[in-house]
Amino acid sequence: MSLPAADRFITLGERPEDTLTFVRRLRDHLAEGVVPQWSGDLLPSLNWLMVCHLPPPSGEGGNADKWRRRFRIGLCYYRQGPGFIQIKDLREDPVTLLLDDPVVVGVFARCLEPTPLRLLSAGEAEAAGALMNERLLLRLGDSVVTLPHRMKRWPIPAYAV
Repeated sequence: MSLPAADRFITLGERPEDTLTFVRRLRDHLAEGVVPQWSGDLLPSLNWLMVCHLPPPSGEGGNADKWRRRFRIGLCYYRQGPGFIQIKDLREDPVTLLLDDPVVVGVFARCLEPTPLRLLSAGEAEAAGALMNERLLLRLGDSVVTLPHRMKRWPIPAYAV
């Protein structure tokens, strides 16, 4: 699936909810093999290492230069199977995780869209906390969004790995 040229440029919102939606769009574009052009700062208080697996902003200043040097396809992604999700996270310390608890898998999938924490049950909130501790959910204000992108196809031929 290719995205229209007009959708390759996305804009950043000013509220935390807008920022989570923006992060979701960056993640989803990357899952489709599109690296959109954008400029700006997600939020001054946001740790850029949490999102360094997503396409970096153009321009100078802030952490943009460090983010561009760090970014590459496949830094933090997931693959989904029947009843489980496998996550590979290379943003800092390399980690491979297997999510197979139905509640955790459900929260991970539900939070692919920005989700207010108040809408989660007690068990789901506990699962969301565990996912936040693993830096797999980004929390801004009272809402969260899943960070890893889905690896639908390898970005390079398998024989080159």
